[in-house]
Amino acid sequence: MKRINFTIFLFLTLLPALCFCQTAKDFAATGIVKSKNKDYEGAISDYNRSIELDSTNSIVYYNRGFAKARLKDFQGAISDYSKSIQLKNDPETYYARALMKVELKDYKAAIEDLDKVFEEKKDDPNFYFLRGNCKFLTTDYKAAIIDFDKAIEMKEDFAKAYLLRGLSQLNLKEKDKACLDLNKAKSLNSTQADEFIKKYCN
Repeated sequence: MKRINFTIFLFLTLLPALCFCQTAKDFAATGIVKSKNKDYEGAISDYNRSIELDSTNSIVYYNRGFAKARLKDFQGAISDYSKSIQLKNDPETYYARALMKVELKDYKAAIEDLDKVFEEKKDDPNFYFLRGNCKFLTTDYKAAIIDFDKAIEMKEDFAKAYLLRGLSQLNLKEKDKACLDLNKAKSLNSTQADEFIKKYCN
C-alpha cells in the first residue's frame, strides 16, 4: 500500500514538470493563431500566460511585441522586443524595434538599431530608405543622401527616395541637384514632389 501511495505521490509531484513546457508552448501557439486572426488582445493574453510559465522564449516576447505594435502600443512593443533581444540577439528584432522607435519619433535611437542590422539588410533598398529617412528627420542631410543614393542605385524607380534626396539637397542649398531629383520623383508619380517643384524649381 505504501509503495502504491509513493508511486502516486511521485506521479503527482512530477506531473507539473512534465506539463510545464508543453503548456507554455500551447499558449504560445494559440497566441499565434489569434494574432493571425487579428485578435491581438486575445493573443497578448495567451502570450502573457505562456511567459508566466516560461520566461525564456525570445519568440514569445517578439510575438507579443508584434501584437502590441498592431494595437499601437509602441512603447510596450519596444519593451518586448528589448526583452527578446536580451534572450536572443536577432537582427529582425532590432529592425522591428527600430520601426517602433520611428513611430515614437525617436529617430536617433532608430538609427542605432538599424546600424546593428546592416549586414543582414544591406541588400534591401527599403533598409537604406528607412535609415536615410531617419537621418533626414534628424537633419543629417549629407548622411541621408548617402543612404538615398544607395536605395536609388538598387531600385531605380524609387520615387520616395528621389523625393527625400531632393529635399535633402534643398536643405544643403544644392538647388540644381534638388530640382532634378524632385522632377524625377514627379515623373515616377510622386504627388508630393509637385508642390516643392512649384515652390523651389520655377
